Amino acid sequence: MAKLTGGQWFEVVVWLAVAAVAYGFSFEFDRNIEFYRFGASGWPRLIILFIALGAIGQFVQDLIQSQKKPLYDPGYFAQFAEHGPRFFVRMGLTLALPMVYASLMQGMGYYFLTPFFLAGYLYLTGEHRVSRLILVPLVIYAVITIIFTRFAYVGLPTGYWPGFYDFGNWFVVFLRG
Repeated sequence: MAKLTGGQWFEVVVWLAVAAVAYGFSFEFDRNIEFYRFGASGWPRLIILFIALGAIGQFVQDLIQSQKKPLYDPGYFAQFAEHGPRFFVRMGLTLALPMVYASLMQGMGYYFLTPFFLAGYLYLTGEHRVSRLILVPLVIYAVITIIFTRFAYVGLPTGYWPGFYDFGNWFVVFLRG
């Protein structure tokens, strides 16, 4: 079996511990909801499941990667060594974009704003192929939106600015209909 670093073991243990503790806390507010068969703790437990599956998936990927190449390859990190003002501008935009997204969320709503946020973030992280900039955010958006709106009945922000509110409400009715 391949040898993993202490950091890789630490990461998977921490994420699985977070999932276990969160699952334990979910019993404190586990109540029946008349119109929702999974109860009040249904969607939090779904997120907890995704956290645990993500940690296990990352662990498996680390195991597979450790068998393919050495754990530390100094040449590998050279591709990330960007210098100059463009690097700092991109880093600043990468940090600012989630804050702008969060500040516009209440007014514009999740249903309208999220696809643009996902595409913008994907662009900032280096993806410039138009097909990927359209397809990947739409798939992520569709999966998250359907899970939370259709199955978990989580009220995502619809926005309160004129036009955005109408679009958000129409979208919720469309998905739940």
